Amino acid sequence: MARQTFRFCTVVLAVLAAQSAIAQERAETVVYGPAPKPVVVPGAKPIKAPSFDALKGDGLYHFQGNRMSNIRAAATPGEGNRYALSETSSDANETTLNGQIDVAHAVLNGERRALGRPNFAIPGNDDSVYIVYAGQAQLRIAVTLQAYDVSDMWIANFLRTPDNYPKPEANKAGNARFPKGSMAYLATARFIDDVLMLPRRESFTGASTTSQFVGNFSKQIPYCLAYEDRQGAKPYAMLFSGSGKKGEVTLYPAKTGTLFCDRSAEQPLGRGEWEEKTIAGTRAVVLSFPAQVDPLDTGVTVVERESARIAFVEPTKGLPGVRPGKLYQAGASVYDYQYRFNRTAADAIRQVAGVQ
Repeated sequence: MARQTFRFCTVVLAVLAAQSAIAQERAETVVYGPAPKPVVVPGAKPIKAPSFDALKGDGLYHFQGNRMSNIRAAATPGEGNRYALSETSSDANETTLNGQIDVAHAVLNGERRALGRPNFAIPGNDDSVYIVYAGQAQLRIAVTLQAYDVSDMWIANFLRTPDNYPKPEANKAGNARFPKGSMAYLATARFIDDVLMLPRRESFTGASTTSQFVGNFSKQIPYCLAYEDRQGAKPYAMLFSGSGKKGEVTLYPAKTGTLFCDRSAEQPLGRGEWEEKTIAGTRAVVLSFPAQVDPLDTGVTVVERESARIAFVEPTKGLPGVRPGKLYQAGASVYDYQYRFNRTAADAIRQVAGVQ
């Protein structure tokens, strides 16, 4: 009996050691955390194929928590080589593309237009695919979907959050691997036109017009910019100067943990510029900062740092009043650390990670 117990313990220890070695090897092959651009999981084999191919057949799958969404193109095009898109999701608020940026409405001619779901895809000549929102917002976005063959690779390494950390579902996946024929995709988007966007949860500035907004925060009361709460963060309190359509902003250290915005010191930390612009029929005060001011300390995220600028937008219809939002600049890239998948890979993820 003692000999059998010894053998059993030896086997268990061997299995645990093997599992630990696999887990350590898996951890050593990936890079997590913010980076200027997405870092591909080592071993993923890039496949040269038009981005539109990812939308054919069963289409493209995306996982957010324990929810899944799927977008696919029609088999045949309509007028203008437009392929109708259909998107399904286990959560009506989740989308397959562009879920890494916080946007709810585009503002056109002073009116909020719900972004909604994309309506059409047009194959591009540069390996990108043009995604068309033909509803209220009427936006055009060029998306590049770089394909990777991930057959026999660990599933957990590809389950990532928008800021490039492991999702909770990665732990559930354990040491499971993708089956043969599994494809993963990294997406990069570019807006075709300049567009003003408002976030899902809007904030108030207390000003009804852009000129009033600049005036309100040009004397003693500063405006505190949003920032990413992280080690080394520098929250800023901002004061405007100048007149007419442009001027300067002075950045001070913001006092944290207070109900109203205030400076913690009188010595400026930096300076930037503001300019009133009219974009798609909507006025906005757009900010720009020098390179030494980290975008994460102004409300711009890592994935949109090349494309987004902080803008105080003036809707004139619906709920009027200046709101903090962003200007997404035409042609600049918006990255995404999250992977999308083909049907084969998606089925494997659902099986091991308990996704609906």
